[in-house]
Amino acid sequence: MSTSVRVPDAWTTSELGDTAAVSRRLRERGVRLDADEVGLLTELLGRVPLWPEAVLFGILWSEHCSYKSTRSLLKRLPTQAPQVILGPGEDAGVVSLPEPCEDLVLVLGQESHNHPSQVLPVEGAATGVGGIVRDVACMGAEVIGVLDALRFGDPRSSVAVRDVVRGVVQGVASYANALGVPNLGGDTVFDAAFNRNCLVNVCAVGLAPASGLLRSRVPEGPGPWVFVLVGKPTDESGFGGAAFASEALTDADDRGAVQLPDPFLKRVLLVAGQTVFARIRARGIPAGFKDLGAGGVACATSELAAAGGRGARIELDNLHRVPRPLPPEVLLCSETQERFCWVVPEFFAVELCGIYNDEFALKDIVPLAAARVIGRATEDGQFTVTWKGDTVIDCPVEAITSGRSAARPSRSRSRLAPGPVAEADQATLQDALPRLLGGFGAASREYLFRHYDSEVQGRTWLRPGEADAVVLKTHPHRSAGLAFAVGGDSRWCASDAGLGARHAVAEASRKVAITGGTPWALTDCLNFGDALDPAVMADLEESLEGLSTAARALGGLASPGAPLPFVSGNVSLYNHTGGRSIPPTPIVMCAGVLDQVAHAVPLALTRAGDRLVFVGPVRMTLAGSSFAREVLGVANTGAPPLDLDVEVRLQSLAVESARSQRAVAAHGVSAGGLLVAVTEMLLAGPAEARLGARLDVGAMGARWDVVLFDATPGVVFAVDPAAVPSLLKTVAARGLSAWVIGEVSNYGLLEAHEGSRQLSWQVETLRSVAATPLEQLWNEDLTP
Repeated sequence: MSTSVRVPDAWTTSELGDTAAVSRRLRERGVRLDADEVGLLTELLGRVPLWPEAVLFGILWSEHCSYKSTRSLLKRLPTQAPQVILGPGEDAGVVSLPEPCEDLVLVLGQESHNHPSQVLPVEGAATGVGGIVRDVACMGAEVIGVLDALRFGDPRSSVAVRDVVRGVVQGVASYANALGVPNLGGDTVFDAAFNRNCLVNVCAVGLAPASGLLRSRVPEGPGPWVFVLVGKPTDESGFGGAAFASEALTDADDRGAVQLPDPFLKRVLLVAGQTVFARIRARGIPAGFKDLGAGGVACATSELAAAGGRGARIELDNLHRVPRPLPPEVLLCSETQERFCWVVPEFFAVELCGIYNDEFALKDIVPLAAARVIGRATEDGQFTVTWKGDTVIDCPVEAITSGRSAARPSRSRSRLAPGPVAEADQATLQDALPRLLGGFGAASREYLFRHYDSEVQGRTWLRPGEADAVVLKTHPHRSAGLAFAVGGDSRWCASDAGLGARHAVAEASRKVAITGGTPWALTDCLNFGDALDPAVMADLEESLEGLSTAARALGGLASPGAPLPFVSGNVSLYNHTGGRSIPPTPIVMCAGVLDQVAHAVPLALTRAGDRLVFVGPVRMTLAGSSFAREVLGVANTGAPPLDLDVEVRLQSLAVESARSQRAVAAHGVSAGGLLVAVTEMLLAGPAEARLGARLDVGAMGARWDVVLFDATPGVVFAVDPAAVPSLLKTVAARGLSAWVIGEVSNYGLLEAHEGSRQLSWQVETLRSVAATPLEQLWNEDLTP
């Protein structure tokens, strides 16, 4: 073994006893290995590590790659149910679909790209979309949509926050639009707690033949198996990105750790991949497929090998790479975008490379892009890498993929209970609705959606903003549909991490059910602060318990007695800057199935005379409400209660109301309360119809402001007058409470009555107020 690749000043043999000193020296050279990890690495190798090995383990033992602080905790989430084909552990989760689409499987993935998006918003967000698209595609799926859950700071606070917002939206839009994958919405939240740490969580969904699923592993059998690297030439872009994402943000210039996107090349790679899929399926050729994300070539090849119970021998000289000198550790660990790795039988490698190099002419799209054999699987369980005649890596493959775990201390933080809120007067209530709609919390997201192409591929049935969940047609010649939505309120989690996490699952699932979909599977992204802070780890543990509790309660609609399974997900730690962590923010995506896509329920009110029926718990509190926080200025609003037994029955009612076509529109009540929910239903309708609504909430038996703005979950249904008795009978049969709260009018006013008291607003005025904040954010100076 050559010593030419060892950095002489990194450490000396005498220093190895002082692992803290070695760790400091390594960090000075950009390698993030803790003192105990230096000792563990030396023990695993049985010798002094080579410099490329130190770099490799510094990246692949990072939080982002190894999940060292959370791997054991994640076992608390329910991941198994009858519909689950592949749960967590692969690049994406896979679930079966019911008739008439039982020959297809649904592939789901979710991940974060928070640090890169804060540092370089356009590139960071774009490569986040690119990464999750690769994760779904490498399961053999056609990617049919992406969603994004975005958490930004207060745009009025600084130019920097506004630049992050605009840049992230530009990155998401420019990448997905060019890629030809529809953007299916998601949600966007503005909160000063994210001023210095934005969150960019991205989801992708895909469809694959049930009989043609690919795995991220060396297949079973004697081989010989070879690794084929496909895509852009390897360069230094994104080098160390995984380690960068595993520590707190600082004022250091980390732009070099952010990857560079190329959606046009990705589009070609996806189309070429479909050609390869068709050939290997038709001929029964076994293969493994994996994207190159964090850790680059090293991560992809070692994980493919380890998952298949093999080793790997990689020859870096065979990589197609940019024509400038790069050291072996960069070639091995750079996170250059738009790359995949195949592992195929050696006899198929020439044909595989020909598909990319000749049929799709990758080099004509990006100079030096190619498909090339870079190594082979071995039976010895070792991960060996050579470069210019030297062996630069030689270690057990299992040491890379499962050699690191860390038990972090946790200690629950003390929290103040929210205090009572005095009743608001008439003038405050009259001003409250336009004030909420004119803020970034409840403002219309329509201007944001204009940046995205939601209809490419021709599958979209209900677009972002047209329903609580977006809905796709599963197959052009079948009746079935798919629904997708995200949920998660960091303010509620900051008050009570467990309760907030239960709300996240219930919200995402409820949105799907309200639209008519049976909640079918979940993914998650767990966004937290400094893992070395015991309070942060306690928040994480409490959130996991909350996610698990809600998922176990809500699975019965899909499979009686089974949980709603988490099939994929991501953990993002160290969202921490300047001594302050973000609030705990678990974000959940729910996927649902509809047997009749034509029965999907929109949220827009479109017919005068339709009755409005509210179904949900009695209105009792302003806890967690936007009204208490933004209008009354209450600093600690807490979180609203959540009864999961009621939630199960409420979601069952929503699904049944869609199937029976009883509901002509429906919308969930959340942080904005009942009044904001009805307003959003009005604003989703056609402006030229000049519809309004007359609400009478006197029978609901609580303080007027509480009735209007209570954030406790519920649903507003719009139904034909003749269908009201049937709906109320069904509500009663489920042991739920309901009130007929009003009707849709044709004179353009939103009115709310309670006894002799009355509030009213011009709907067109509200429409203008709600449209203003995001338009100003993009087009005007918002300096305070």
